[in-house]
Amino acid sequence: MLRRERSDIGKKIIVYFIGITMVFSVFGVIFFGFGAGSGGSVKYNGLKFTDKGNFWSVNVNGREALFTYLPDEAASINAESSAVERLKNVVQIDTTSEFNDTLAEPIALAQFQMAATLSNFNIFVRNGFTAEQQNFPVITCNQSTNFVPVIYFKSSNATKVYLDNNCITAEALTQADVIRVKDRLVYGILGIIKN
Repeated sequence: MLRRERSDIGKKIIVYFIGITMVFSVFGVIFFGFGAGSGGSVKYNGLKFTDKGNFWSVNVNGREALFTYLPDEAASINAESSAVERLKNVVQIDTTSEFNDTLAEPIALAQFQMAATLSNFNIFVRNGFTAEQQNFPVITCNQSTNFVPVIYFKSSNATKVYLDNNCITAEALTQADVIRVKDRLVYGILGIIKN
């Protein structure tokens, strides 16, 4: 009987130890992030990009902008200058995609990241789909204007950005390319990469 009680106490101690470890791990992730980051920095066109672990931070005109890729990594995206120029000096950008696009998840992430970064520069990003979906606006290229341009994200067999009539089409081959395209567009909007 005594042996069984000791065994039960030992099991309880192990369970409590694992539970406490898990709780502190969650707090560690919340307060310190997944990666500690090297804390290194890179200079590009006179701007200092600081490694924050999962993203790069740069101060542009006193405001923080966050990117997944450095400018050199995004600059290789084939982006028509007319497409990027259409996105400059506006207060709102609409983004859209097909609901069932094969790259739907990275497109949603790119839209979210774009909205978060550009909000620091007083540019509102509204996200939608090309066809009706619950709780999302319908946004099509036909709605694109000089005042509210539309970016149409879509999967493709090539990665490029171009102006099609009045609409900016952002095509991507892979999940990573979707985020690189988003970074390329935001770099262009902020004037970090010159067209």
